[in-house]
Amino acid sequence: MVEALSRTELILKLIVEQYLLDGQPVSSKLISEHHALAVSSATVRNTMVQLEQMGLIRSPHTSAGRIPTTAGIRLFIDKMLQLDPLTEKWQRELNTRLVPTLPISLLCQQAGQLLANLTGCVAIVSAPKAAGREVRQIDLVRLASDRLLLVVIDEDGDILHRVLSCEQSIDTATLSKVLCLLNAALAGDQWQDGIARLGNMLKTETGLSQMLISKVLGQLNLDEFLQHQPLIFGQHQLLLTPDYQTNPALQQVVQMLEHPAGLIQLLQAVTQDDKPKLILGKESGFVELAQLSVIAQSYQLLPHRFIALLGPRRMNYAQLIPLVESCAAKLNLNLNRKN
Repeated sequence: MVEALSRTELILKLIVEQYLLDGQPVSSKLISEHHALAVSSATVRNTMVQLEQMGLIRSPHTSAGRIPTTAGIRLFIDKMLQLDPLTEKWQRELNTRLVPTLPISLLCQQAGQLLANLTGCVAIVSAPKAAGREVRQIDLVRLASDRLLLVVIDEDGDILHRVLSCEQSIDTATLSKVLCLLNAALAGDQWQDGIARLGNMLKTETGLSQMLISKVLGQLNLDEFLQHQPLIFGQHQLLLTPDYQTNPALQQVVQMLEHPAGLIQLLQAVTQDDKPKLILGKESGFVELAQLSVIAQSYQLLPHRFIALLGPRRMNYAQLIPLVESCAAKLNLNLNRKN
């Protein structure tokens, strides 16, 4: 890779690598001492002036050192980055935590939590469920006279179980009647359609039956909402990065993650194939992400599902891009085994 680079490109490569390593402005003296170069510090300074004129590096203050711009990092990523093989430790974690026996929702949760824990970045996983999931089984199990366990199993084997606390005892006849209504409305059909039918049934019922159906309907609506929300892990880790501490503007990122609709649309748009995508800072079009980078990749195209890492621009791209690729491949393999 190095032999294919011009001297100017090599110097840019060394600047970016050093900046990604420690985040400090890089001096011409430090670059000139690198074993890959056989030029004077003056030659390096002249080249750095050229790189600055090209918009690839800049001076953050009066220091003689330079840091790469977004354009400089982009050129480095596209032409000079050499990816590292996935470490044995990370491969072992993926194999241990992401197993095909897990329901899809739990598999997505495991993937997001694992990526956040391994990297210290924010992990984003698209909504576990696509529209139109099917209800396979529904049941109401008595725990006490006024407490019932709602159990709903969908087509992927994901299980919803919620304890329903009732204001008064539920007699056996009412329990049997409501269970029959639930099965008539939901079993073997799409979740959303079943909710709509159950809502219509609610209007014709009275007393305990109406109360119990209302409680079930509330839990089904809540689960439907949650299953279509993106999963986000590690938001607090942004607060701990050195870049966050020195740049209060990054606090806006936390607010963005609380309302991520725009970010999710961006990630859906860029992950339309099976290749990893890297978005650097202002390339995202969001002011909040100006100091951050995003690595994103789809792991299923139909339905469309993706994973992403959000972190400082000084990510270790050589390690993290292969990690995201491997995680996506593992998820895809496990989902295919389920089909």
